[in-house]
Amino acid sequence: MQNLFKRPLRLTLALMGIVAALITVLAFAKLGTKSPSSVFAESVYVSQNIAKAEFTSQGEFQIRAEQDEDAPLKVLDARVNVIMGDQYHDLTGLPGRMGEVISVPQVVMKNVSNRRITGVGLIISDKAANIKRGFYIRDQSILPGQNFTIRPENLVRVGGNPAKNPKFWLDAVDKARITVRVGAFFEDGSMWVNRDQR
Repeated sequence: MQNLFKRPLRLTLALMGIVAALITVLAFAKLGTKSPSSVFAESVYVSQNIAKAEFTSQGEFQIRAEQDEDAPLKVLDARVNVIMGDQYHDLTGLPGRMGEVISVPQVVMKNVSNRRITGVGLIISDKAANIKRGFYIRDQSILPGQNFTIRPENLVRVGGNPAKNPKFWLDAVDKARITVRVGAFFEDGSMWVNRDQR
C-alpha cells in the first residue's frame, strides 16, 4: 500500500523536473535570439523620477574633455546649452547676469576597459571663473563596450523644473576654458582618475 502512494509522488516530481528544465531551456533560447545591441543597450543614469528641464536655449556648444590615454571611460561628447542672463533671472529668481549663462553638461561616454564600472566621478571646471563642481554617480553597471549618458537633469535635485535650480547653470565668461573630466569606480572597489589627480 505504501509503494502505491510513492509511485504517483515520484512520477509527479519527475514531471515537475522536466517542466522546469524545459522552461530554463526556452528562457536561454529567447535570450540568445536578442541582438547584441539590445542586450548591451545604452545605460542612462536616472537617480530619481526626473523632470525635463524647461527653458529656451540660445544654442549649444561642445566643451573640452580632459582625459588621459589610459582612461577607462572615454568621453565621446560633452555639450552645454546657452541662455541669456535675463532668462536666468526669470528661471531662478536670482539677479540676472551679464551676457550668457550655460547649463551643466550632457556627457556621453563609453566604457573602453575590460571591467564593469559601478560609479562615475564627474568634474566640471570653469577655469575663467575659477570654479570646480564635482559629482559622484554611484550604483551603476556599465559593461565593457557600453555607452553611458549623464544628462544635465541628473546633476541637480529634482523639484519641478530642474532649470529653476541655480546649480543647473554655470557662468560662461570664457567658453573655451570650460572642461569636463571623469573618473571611474570599479566593482572591486578600486578607482581610476587622471594622472594630475593621482
